[in-house]
Amino acid sequence: MTHIPPFLFQTLQYQLPDRCIAEYPMAERDQSKLLYYSSGIIQDYHFYNLPELIPAGSLLVGNNTRVIPARIVFPREDGAAIELFLLKPMSGDWSIWEVMVGNRRKFKDGQQLKATSSQNHEIQLSVSWHERENNIVKLEVSQPYSIPEALEIFGQVPLPPYIKRKMTEEDRDRYQTVFAEVSGAVAAPTASLHFTERVLNDLDNAGVKRSYLTLHVGAGTFKPVKTELASEHEMHREQFYITSGLLNEITAHLRDGAMIVASGTTTMRVLESLYYIGARIILGMDNPSEIAADAGFNPVYNGIDRTQAITELQCYIDKLGGTLGGNTSIFILPGFDFKICSGLVTNFHQPGSTLMALVSAFVSEDWRRIYGHALDSEYRFLSYGDASLLIP
Repeated sequence: MTHIPPFLFQTLQYQLPDRCIAEYPMAERDQSKLLYYSSGIIQDYHFYNLPELIPAGSLLVGNNTRVIPARIVFPREDGAAIELFLLKPMSGDWSIWEVMVGNRRKFKDGQQLKATSSQNHEIQLSVSWHERENNIVKLEVSQPYSIPEALEIFGQVPLPPYIKRKMTEEDRDRYQTVFAEVSGAVAAPTASLHFTERVLNDLDNAGVKRSYLTLHVGAGTFKPVKTELASEHEMHREQFYITSGLLNEITAHLRDGAMIVASGTTTMRVLESLYYIGARIILGMDNPSEIAADAGFNPVYNGIDRTQAITELQCYIDKLGGTLGGNTSIFILPGFDFKICSGLVTNFHQPGSTLMALVSAFVSEDWRRIYGHALDSEYRFLSYGDASLLIP
């Protein structure tokens, strides 16, 4: 049984002309436009102004996941090509992957495809089916190389489907945040693509505390909505990691009434999941760090105090040695009660998408004014587009 309300995705539609979709990033990351929305007022800035707009004493949380080169092309002897899009590792050494396969019918069971580097003929990467019916493959690489090393050589940056051009070498750097650290994502946390060392230093000097979590963004973030009702949409599941250090910062800022700003929807999903992990611990539930899509609307959590939930989570993480991994499918829709986040840095999202639902939940019907202003002011949309700072 789902507790997700019967929300209609069609209420999140707007006209997005192709000319507004950014095909390339700005020449300088922090030169992107920044729409500032606070207390119902909309103003225009640039991203390098961000440190002036977040109040001193706030906590800004980013996602330090690193995008892997997740597209690999394997040639066939007949001249055809099989393209893999790596979705999720199924083994610790990255040899087994869930994938999407282009030209799948020509990739037969029992067949092994090989790719050889034109620059380093000593390295060879091969692929074969592990479970064809479940779209799971096995990768093997010649010694002494590892699979992650091979991906850096053979893989291409997995640009989003709405960017209609081929990858360039520039994308290897620009489709990655400056604080990317933990490899595993197949899509970038795009709100954070605007940060530069200058902006990070200015945030420090302005008295804004910074911390990080890890959520490996999956291809599900681009999954199109094909249902009318949110309750009928299968929300994607993503893996995350948090530390006791981050939780200590969150606890201190909540106690002091200071603002907690999520850099990106991925970060917001994890931060808002933390309350429910703590609540699940209090309720004695199994697998407390596995957060269901309907968590925000499930009455089982009603009445559980936020401070108590976070305190229980802190004790739980400390017992685990200071790091907690989990998975969240949390669906943030209008009517969601935000427990942690009071600000959001985010790009401009596709009409009728789950990310638009999150924005609508955060700023209510003002999303229409925000997006109308962005369109009228020629902001650039989607992954390589401009940003917004939303403080309801």
